[in-house]
Parts: sequence; C-alpha cells; structure tokens
Amino acid sequence: MDTVLLIARVSWEEGCYLAKVDQLPLEGAGDSVDAAKEELIEVVRTWIQDHDGTDRLSQTMADAGFPGVEEDTEVQLEFVD
Repeated sequence: MDTVLLIARVSWEEGCYLAKVDQLPLEGAGDSVDAAKEELIEVVRTWIQDHDGTDRLSQTMADAGFPGVEEDTEVQLEFVD
C-alpha cells in the first residue's frame, strides 16, 4: 500500500487559528491551535470520504502533485511549524 503525506500548518489569521493543507484547498479554524487542527482533520476525512471511489480523488491529488493515488492509498496528515 502506498502512502501520501499531506503537510499542514497552523497560523494566526484575522482573530483565529487557521490550519491549512499546503497543496490542497482544505482548512480548519478554531480559537486554539488544537481546535484548528481537529477541525482540519475532520475536513480532510470528509473530503476523502466524499471523493473516495471516484476518479475525482485521483485527479485532484495528481493536480496537487500526488500522482498515482488509488483507493488503497493511505493518506496521512502531518502538522509542521
């Protein structure tokens, strides 16, 4: 099984913490770093579930620089500073 590592960062923007995936238009906001991370984790899970089993997931991931993503590819989310 292949693995894709998505990198996310948390920053303070306009009165809240904002967690964003570097190469995808996915983000979560919260009043703390942990809240923003938790929201982003849920956003990513929902996004994957919505795209799972469709050609959209493979194509969107390829467009973001992750070619070859299949249904059995494991997607990991890592937060960095």
